[in-house]
Amino acid sequence: MNIALTNEEFRDLLDMLQIAQVVLHAHKTEDDPRADKYDAVMQKILAVSREAGLENLVEYNTVMKEYHPTTVFEETSEAGTFIDEFVDDTFWDILIRRLTDRDMARTVGGYEQMDDLSEAERFSLEIPLIKKYSNEFDEQGLERLEIVEHDALLTLPVKTSD
Repeated sequence: MNIALTNEEFRDLLDMLQIAQVVLHAHKTEDDPRADKYDAVMQKILAVSREAGLENLVEYNTVMKEYHPTTVFEETSEAGTFIDEFVDDTFWDILIRRLTDRDMARTVGGYEQMDDLSEAERFSLEIPLIKKYSNEFDEQGLERLEIVEHDALLTLPVKTSD
């Protein structure tokens, strides 16, 4: 198979591959064999970067026997901006979702009871909570988010009458 790309399109492809690499490997502490096939394709594409006139963006590491983006690539790539935006948006979405689910579970008596809710019931509980947390984090960020230790309340001295 042959695909004709301009140098600009090939550069964009390198950015896309960098984004994919972050998704595949950023939070892994061990090699994941599921990613091997994707890594192999990326190595093929990085290997032809010289033919595309982009040799300043990719270098071959003789110790690891792999191609890697250069510092020039990382300094000129838009991939980092997309990755940062994705991570930031995902953080807030997951935080809001988990707090919403926690509060809903408390309201209905537990997570198992949430499964018994109709779509309309779930929606009526969920939407106000999502709005509450979205507004809070839009206005305050994490400034007012605190961990409340309930156990500390139990250790307060109790006043007794003499």
